[in-house]
Amino acid sequence: MTIILVVATAFSISVLAESSSIPEWVKNNAKWWSEGSISEGEYLKSLEYLITKEIINIPEQIEVTAAKTALSDDERAQFFVVHFSDGLIEKPFTVHTFSKFESTSSQAKGTEIYKFPMYYFKDKPEFFLEGLPSVDKKDLYRGIDRWMTSGTTLSPFDVDIDVISGDDTVIQTWSYTKCQPTAYGTYLQDVINFYQYSEQETSEIRDRVAFSCTSVLLEVP
Repeated sequence: MTIILVVATAFSISVLAESSSIPEWVKNNAKWWSEGSISEGEYLKSLEYLITKEIINIPEQIEVTAAKTALSDDERAQFFVVHFSDGLIEKPFTVHTFSKFESTSSQAKGTEIYKFPMYYFKDKPEFFLEGLPSVDKKDLYRGIDRWMTSGTTLSPFDVDIDVISGDDTVIQTWSYTKCQPTAYGTYLQDVINFYQYSEQETSEIRDRVAFSCTSVLLEVP
């Protein structure tokens, strides 16, 4: 049986595919994306996989149109730069290799808003950082080790997270004060149809660290 698969995300296409040839994980990704469990980028990766493997075919007469935007790569957000100030270790340090920054909210749990990574006003500021374990994060790892072993005997620290455009302009800064790490883990991300930080179609080792802070400000230069 032939079905019409319609995609309405960052771009829109209509293609023909055999229903029996679509892997179950793609169907699961569609469900998870609709529920907000995975990002749009992760969902689009699964569609790219189907096109690459020629599981779905795009007829020549079907026009694929990307979402129009007036922003160039130099003008839009491209990466994060994270600054740790005091407390965590003996001196401030900066990390340039975090791939993901996400605000979390305890008050919004169980509500529609919790599907999205955002700071819920008047909630206790919490966030996590995620990326590939790397040598430039050694100062962070040493600080986490100190907190795991010493805990409340250490002083809270500040974390400033710059959102940077392609031309190195700071678009905004999330300034967290009096923070402490609350959870840390290193793990294998082996679902290869998800977006990989390494941009390679293979499994990769990631780590994630969560923080809880006293206050947060959104600063715009």
